[in-house]
This record gives sequence, C-alpha cells and structure tokens, in this order.
Amino acid sequence: MAKKSQGMFGGRTHRSMEKAKTNYGYLVLPEDVNVFKPEGGAEVVFDVVPYIVSDSAHIDNKKYEDDAVVGNPWWKRPLRVHRDVGVEGVSIVCPTTFGNKCPICEYGAKLRKEGTEWDVLKDIFPKSRTLFLIVPIDTSDYEVDYTEGEVHILDISDHLFLEILTEEVGKDIDYENFPDPYDGMSLRVYFRSKKLGKNKYAEASKVDFEDRETQYDEEFVNALPCLDDMLKILPYKEIEAMYFGMEDMDDEDMDEGELEEEAPPRRKKSTKPTRKVKAKPEPEEEEEEEEEEEAPKRKAVTRKSPTKKVKKEEPEEEEEEEEEEEAPKRKATIRKPKKAAAKLECPVGLKFGVDTDQYNECDTCPIWDACSEEKEKNK
Repeated sequence: MAKKSQGMFGGRTHRSMEKAKTNYGYLVLPEDVNVFKPEGGAEVVFDVVPYIVSDSAHIDNKKYEDDAVVGNPWWKRPLRVHRDVGVEGVSIVCPTTFGNKCPICEYGAKLRKEGTEWDVLKDIFPKSRTLFLIVPIDTSDYEVDYTEGEVHILDISDHLFLEILTEEVGKDIDYENFPDPYDGMSLRVYFRSKKLGKNKYAEASKVDFEDRETQYDEEFVNALPCLDDMLKILPYKEIEAMYFGMEDMDDEDMDEGELEEEAPPRRKKSTKPTRKVKAKPEPEEEEEEEEEEEAPKRKAVTRKSPTKKVKKEEPEEEEEEEEEEEAPKRKATIRKPKKAAAKLECPVGLKFGVDTDQYNECDTCPIWDACSEEKEKNK
C-alpha cells in the first residue's frame, strides 16, 4: 500500500484527542509540575517546601495575622472542595476558600435553619483539603517511578494526612521547623490501605521526622511555583447554574454591583520551576484518586459537630431592649437615644459573637473578624 501524505489533518487528529496535562480537576498545574498520589501499604520519604503567598484571603491568615502573609513563604494551602456538583458530578473549589460567597453553602445554611439533619447537610457543605509542595526523596515502595528531587503537588484530605502530621508536630517544638528549605527536616510517612465499600484509599498512619541529607539553595526556592495560583476559581453565577441545573447566565443578567461583588480576586501569575519532572500518572488514575479519597466521611475531631439546631436570634427585640436601657430617666431635657448599630448575623445560622471557632464553617467565614471581636467584648 502506497504511503499517503499527511494531508490536512496530519499530526493534528491525535493531538486533539489528548487531555490537557495542566488540568487536574479543580487545579491548574504548571506544565512541569505533577501530582503525587499516595499508595496504601507503602512508605515514602519526602520534603515539604514553602511557596510565596499571593492570596490576601488565605485561610491560615484569618486566625493569625503573622501566618500566610502575602509576599511571605508559607508551607501549605488549605482549601475547601464541593464534590459531585452538577450533572457531571465534578469537584470544584468552594468560593469561601477565598472569602467569597458560595451559593451551595448558602443553600446548606438555609436548610440548616429549617431544621435539616446534619447527615443530609454534611454532603452539601465542602470538605477540607490541603495542598503541599513536596520533593520526593525515597519512593522505592511505590509502583509509580516518581522523579526524586523534583517538585510535586500533594493534594490530600485533611483527615488522611494533616491531622496526624499536626499531632506529631505537637510532640516536639523542634519539629515545627520541618518545612524550612534551608534548615528543615524530611518526613518519613507510612500510608496504610483503607477500604470503604468498593473504594480503596491511602491514609497516613505514622509520620517520623529525619535529618535532611541535603538542604535547598536560594535558586531552587525562588523557582518554586505558587499554590494559590493553582486553584481554579469559578464565578458565583456559574456555580449556581451548575448546582441547581439552571441555564447559563450572561453577565448582562447581572447588575454592576453583583459583578463587582462576585468577581474572584485577581491572582498573580504562577512562577514555573526551572526543573523538569517526569509525566504524571494517567488521568484515569487521577480521577480514581478523587473517588477514593471521597469515601471516608468521618467527623472532624478538632471541633464538635454542629448537630443541634441553632435558635435564630431576633435582632429587632434586642435593639428595643437596648433603646429602653439607654433612654435617659431625667425629666429635664430628654434626648432621643442613639439608634443601636445593626447587628451582624452569622451567614450559616450560628450565634454571632458566641459560636466563634466552634464549627468547621468558621474557618472560611467572611465575617470572622467581626464575630471574633464581638466575642471578646462579651467576655
């Protein structure tokens, strides 16, 4: 058979069938940075290295102003993820990760006020995850041949890794410096295989801290990518349309106020590392990871579960009481009492200035600062 020329579509047909290597669910990865997938029944040694924060609404900066400051290095990127959204059942980053409003969370808050049980609500509210920049040191127990010494992304549920890491760091203050690129420590992590129904997943069962054989230089650190820039941000209206099955809305359907309020914060462009790494696992395996990690649905151990229905406050009655108390009792010139300042309400139906930091939703609350100040006043 005579060899044909490539013609119009030569070299382009197969290329168009390939999936974008830089897309990983709700992440947009630099071309030369890959995802590290933990394997059950395996042991791995890796370094956690910091990145330069670019998000002013970083979750870790809400509780302690010295942490996760824009322009400073930080060692992890917390995020919240909604799963099984829309007809395609995709996973998306919850806008509360950036301090923005979320239509799904608002819907969950409405159901909570109506008395819906937590067993139903827990599938509506987002799950906590954390991104880490890691450098694999020893992956000899792994089937996948990860490129040792190169940067990878570890995207994992908090209860599968961060909880036990936090527990181990708390045992010795010297362990707290493990993410320092110039004077840090390596982590030896033991992952056990867990199974829930048909789903299998890897869960960290033990974390040891070891002295690094080699520390990192400034050139390597300056080339590290920014985790904040890897999160795919969807507009409020788009999420609303996906979740409730609504038709797509154009910007013309929204007034200027809505557009200005709901627009996601501007991000800095990601600085790609100069190092090259091997191709990441096939997309099918990555999608399987999302299903596997979704299986465990344990309650958070650090906070009490909000199972009870919270009684809604009645600000109007409170204002009347304040006015009565503030009114002068002298018969002389009577002045009108000042109108009480409008009292804020918790967006998820909890007690403003009372339930601060008692529930998971407090981590991403847009009025956390005001709520915290109010609680301090009431002490």
